[in-house]
Amino acid sequence: MGAGVNASRRRLAAIAAAAGAVAAAALLWTLLHGGKSAGGSDASMQDASIAAANPTLADLARAEDMRQADKVPEEARTSRDPVLRRRAARALARIADAASQSGLLRALGDEDEETAAWGAYGLGFSCRGHEDAFVRALGARAVDVDLRDAGASGPIDLRSAIARAIGRCGGPVAEVLLGSWVRAKGPWRADAAYALGDVAGRRGRLDDDTITTLLDAAGDGVLVALYPFSRAEHFNDAFATRLLDVAKKSLASPPSTERVFAVHALGKAGADAVPELSRIAAASSPDFSWQERIEAVRALGKLGDPGRAAAAEVLAKLLPGKDAMAMLAVSGDLYGALVTALAAIGSEPPKSAIRVLRDVSVLRPPGEPPPQLARRFAELRCRAASLLSAGAYDSSVIAACDAPGTEASERARLAALLRRPIVGPRRAAWLALAKSTHLKVREDALAAIEAHGELGEVGLGALAAALEDTSHPGVVATAADVLYAHPERAMVLSAKERHDALDPRAPPPTANPEQDVSPAVAKALRAALAFEWNEDLVETRIKLVDAAVALRVAGAREAARKACADPNVTVREAAAKALRALGEGSAKAACPAPTAMPAAKELDAPHGGKLLFSTDAGELSIVFDSELAPVVSTRILDLAKAGFYDGNVIHRVVPGFVVQFGDPQGDGYGGSGKLLRCETSPVPFGPLDVGVALAGRDTGSSQLFVTLGRYPRLDGEYARVGHAEGDWYAVAEGDVITHAKVE
Repeated sequence: MGAGVNASRRRLAAIAAAAGAVAAAALLWTLLHGGKSAGGSDASMQDASIAAANPTLADLARAEDMRQADKVPEEARTSRDPVLRRRAARALARIADAASQSGLLRALGDEDEETAAWGAYGLGFSCRGHEDAFVRALGARAVDVDLRDAGASGPIDLRSAIARAIGRCGGPVAEVLLGSWVRAKGPWRADAAYALGDVAGRRGRLDDDTITTLLDAAGDGVLVALYPFSRAEHFNDAFATRLLDVAKKSLASPPSTERVFAVHALGKAGADAVPELSRIAAASSPDFSWQERIEAVRALGKLGDPGRAAAAEVLAKLLPGKDAMAMLAVSGDLYGALVTALAAIGSEPPKSAIRVLRDVSVLRPPGEPPPQLARRFAELRCRAASLLSAGAYDSSVIAACDAPGTEASERARLAALLRRPIVGPRRAAWLALAKSTHLKVREDALAAIEAHGELGEVGLGALAAALEDTSHPGVVATAADVLYAHPERAMVLSAKERHDALDPRAPPPTANPEQDVSPAVAKALRAALAFEWNEDLVETRIKLVDAAVALRVAGAREAARKACADPNVTVREAAAKALRALGEGSAKAACPAPTAMPAAKELDAPHGGKLLFSTDAGELSIVFDSELAPVVSTRILDLAKAGFYDGNVIHRVVPGFVVQFGDPQGDGYGGSGKLLRCETSPVPFGPLDVGVALAGRDTGSSQLFVTLGRYPRLDGEYARVGHAEGDWYAVAEGDVITHAKVE
């Protein structure tokens, strides 16, 4: 028996011992049956395996897409061909259910680094209930990585996959292990720091010892060690001064995609960081990147009055000159910085901001600018006007910012309305906006009912009307979400109480009169539940069930049970939660997965390519990775060929973070009508990488996003499907894709 097989046995035995009973039985079978996961040196055997690969790869693709671990062939899991083992491990990692765990643990012990990386990645997503055991198993495999000096063999990196899986599992054991790797100053240091960001994101905090370790590493020049501070909601204030000093020192390092973590860290260091953030925000391009400057402005808005006043000063420095050439800069990435600065000033601007806000409120390019530039200036003017209005929705400054009825004008009116109680004439103005033809304005007006209970019956009527508008799933979802979060908004006096109020013989009303759900809301909610929604409208479907359960309307239990049998895992999980809320025990609330239908067209003829966009912001493109994401690549390119993206509005832009598009209605709730199952992977998201927008697992459809910087929190959580080219930094919300074609 060869040395490779013996090494594989020892590796598997160590992992089995670390993982405990969950893994031991499955791995023992492997150890007793010849260690088939080890690679072979017999060329003829390998050639024969590769010759038979095509049908096996097709089987693996279907098992992966249909989320059926038992359909991942045993011969592929244990093949001497590493390509088959990788694809088997990838399928199990994307399935990531209880039935996958033994196969994932075995893949973790594979001598092929990519196979092991997929095993680690899958374990990170299936470790609920086995967190400490899986962390120990991953740690055992890490020891072997060090002995072999492995880890960085391509885009799928074994060290990164192991560390991030440990971070996703989380828990005290994970934090201690990752902290020790950061302190060791070895090859695991950066990956462990990223993983501690995952721990912080799940827990909301890190232990003091971990924070000290990270600050020590950042002081040594490891910029990634500052990343976890952006994920922690709370940490000991005693570290603020040192965090400020370390972050400032880190900003003196050479430019890199990771240096922005120092800017994020400054935002967590308190008001003392305001001068440094102001310096970055107003700096010229050679000194700091566009993303660093944007993030500095955004951080100022979170640092109270000093930060908001500083944001106003930055805004004044960023404003373009009044000549035509200077004004044209607003059509580029300057616009994102201006929008971010206006947001950072906040809804209650300091007095020092009034002058610059007035300047922005009258900012107009000379002559007849192109429509996309005119729209950007109108948005800037109306945002400034809303801040100047002090809650006066009918003020002259708002009336002058843009033509009545435009989205920018209505957004400004709504923002002003929401700054005061919505009573008297303000109620009629709000109701008009709750019927706006601009979906986002309408949805924002409806969402405001949560915080404005004074709307009373007017709000109830708007919610009922919204639930009836099944042609706009985002409007329906918004109304359902309000009802779920605040069911009391839907309550009215019961019929008996109303009858008694008119009956002189009835006893006087009590302090707690009997209430029922508004009949109009109940009727509209039942109708919306019965409507046949497209399968990819997952958010709308889930929110309707949640609202029905919260209000206990007739048919709520039946709707939850129907959702319990849905092919989509996210819908089933929401249904199980709803059934438990209705009092059903865990056994009755269980929602087993039905047999899924494969993405037959995409699986039978997968293809990649380059997608070219003609947009208001210029020519842009995306090159798809058909190896990592064959189904997504094929679906999106086929949609583009059919003209799906022509005329799409880019509905979400967060400057410095993301550009998102692919919803025909332009409010972010819709898609192509068909769901895509996730093709996630342990590959990081860097600047201009492309991912599939999700509302939960396997909820992709046609919406894509393009990242505008390094955001590790996206890694592995979304399918990275390609890379973008062109000036995506100049894209603004509301820009239109006039045409898309496949090259």
